Amino acid sequence: MPLKLCSKWRRILFTKCCKRNCPVIISGIICVLIVFHIFLRTRLEDFLHPRSAHWDYQCGQQHKRINSPEDLLCQERKKFLPNFKNPCWYEFTGNNSYNRLRCLPYFHIIGVCKSGTTDLFYRLVQHPQIVKNRGLMSKETWFWSWHRYGTGASLNPKKFKNLDNFLDFFQIPKISEFKVSSNGSRYSEIITGHADPMDFWDHTLWWLIPQNNGNASEPVFTTPHLIHHVQPNIKLILLLREPAERLYSHYYHLGYGSSPEDFEVDVSASIRYLDRCRAKSSLRSCLYNRTLFKEMPTPLFASFYDVHMANWLEVFPRNQIFIMRTEDFDKSKKKYLLQLFKFLNVGDVEERVLDRMSNLAHKYKSVRKDKAGPMLNHTRRTLRDYLREPMKRLASLLHDEKYTWDDIYIGN
Repeated sequence: MPLKLCSKWRRILFTKCCKRNCPVIISGIICVLIVFHIFLRTRLEDFLHPRSAHWDYQCGQQHKRINSPEDLLCQERKKFLPNFKNPCWYEFTGNNSYNRLRCLPYFHIIGVCKSGTTDLFYRLVQHPQIVKNRGLMSKETWFWSWHRYGTGASLNPKKFKNLDNFLDFFQIPKISEFKVSSNGSRYSEIITGHADPMDFWDHTLWWLIPQNNGNASEPVFTTPHLIHHVQPNIKLILLLREPAERLYSHYYHLGYGSSPEDFEVDVSASIRYLDRCRAKSSLRSCLYNRTLFKEMPTPLFASFYDVHMANWLEVFPRNQIFIMRTEDFDKSKKKYLLQLFKFLNVGDVEERVLDRMSNLAHKYKSVRKDKAGPMLNHTRRTLRDYLREPMKRLASLLHDEKYTWDDIYIGN
């Protein structure tokens, strides 16, 4: 299209320039400027509002199935109240005689499991403008990856949760506590969020999203698409831990085994299962294969950060996702908390408060892992070698070499 437009304008300008005996080169320069303007505008639009050819769908014509969860992509978006920093609105009854405040979370710690999300959330809610939610440990809802599909362990259509159930987690009276600005208007500066670390990577129930073809080998639409439709401006936070050590902790957290020797055997089996699948299918389709997921003796899927990251970056602009390594946060908590406050657009806190937030004891520890002891060196080398290419792809995707974790491996 830009080239056709350029040719059209070039002919017009060339004709006019010839009549006026102006240099032909001027028309060429103007043509270049036109193309550059169109290119720049298109690139800017893509950056601010990322889109994909896969996003085009028509409600009512998707693959219908019995016992499907709520069709979120075909719901109308809520209009948020301007005097609340947190995304909220009033819900009215049919006769407008009663209303209640309903809210979505302002931010979402999307992952990754066993990377320190509980500890991070616990520190963030020490800020006077940030409040806990009503979920598990005052932070988890289990909605996007599990409960909206009626599952934690097994599918049960009778237990499908809908968006209204999700909103109940953020029915927090403190959000409605108003302040009065200098011009006399009322506003609330309180925000809330949630931390569901499985949401970054667990998309194994993708085939239940109505817009996906359940007979396909991999999804078109995943959790990021649903979240973006419901709340396109949500602030996303992602903690990434060195993937081998993260997997070791995750393994004990879910009770897969009880010793480093168990882990050694199960890692070997997991790699073998995944490689067998990859010989026939793409890595992405293997990672989101529900049957393979159940058979895998370790949660190895979660450590392929590059594949999962691509899903989120397809939907959300990079500047809407705050990403940091667990190892870096552990070394410089104060530094990263300040960066997060800026990202969340909340006020600064006094130095003594910041010191207290930084020096809090770690909120959650893997007792089973501590009891089992460290990973076997041979297992660690196997995992690092196996995940090296995914880490390189992640570093390339994020344009940051630290996500190879090479600095962590030096001397080990």
